[in-house]
Amino acid sequence: MAAAALPPLPSARAKELESRASALSRRHASTDYDDKNIDANDQNAQSEQTEVVEKPYSSLYEKNIQSNRKASTLAAEQQHRERMEQIEMLHQKEQKVFDQLPPLDPTVTCDAIHQYLSTTSQFLNSYIADANASLEGTSHKLSVLEKQMSLLESKLESIPGLFSEDEEQSVNATDQDNIIDNVAEG
Repeated sequence: MAAAALPPLPSARAKELESRASALSRRHASTDYDDKNIDANDQNAQSEQTEVVEKPYSSLYEKNIQSNRKASTLAAEQQHRERMEQIEMLHQKEQKVFDQLPPLDPTVTCDAIHQYLSTTSQFLNSYIADANASLEGTSHKLSVLEKQMSLLESKLESIPGLFSEDEEQSVNATDQDNIIDNVAEG
């Protein structure tokens, strides 16, 4: 059965648009409620204050804020309506496409799932093999570097007067342990 003959499945996109639209509508509904409460609280606070001297620009500023709030809520409602129309049109297109097609044969579905699983597992196996090879190479480079460092430390140790006697005794003990470890490994 040919997988190329199958139409693209836009249902995931429709669900995504629906979830975004519902989240947007919930957000705007709570914002509208908060704006109404803020406006009511502002009016109550203004009526309670009797000795407040109003500046000439404060009322213009408040009117500007209120008009901006109304404009933003109207724009949000318009966006919400447009998104809902897009979702509805997409849903209708899906119905037209999928109502004309017979249901998929179960073997086609199984073959598609099997192909997906096999290619994914092949990719993961090759990725793990590459990562292990890289890790082994890095580990080898580190062991070579450790051996070179221990040789360098032993050469520096052979120079008289380079270290003080207290440091020399502690360095001798650790270097001898490192040399013994490297000889046992190598």
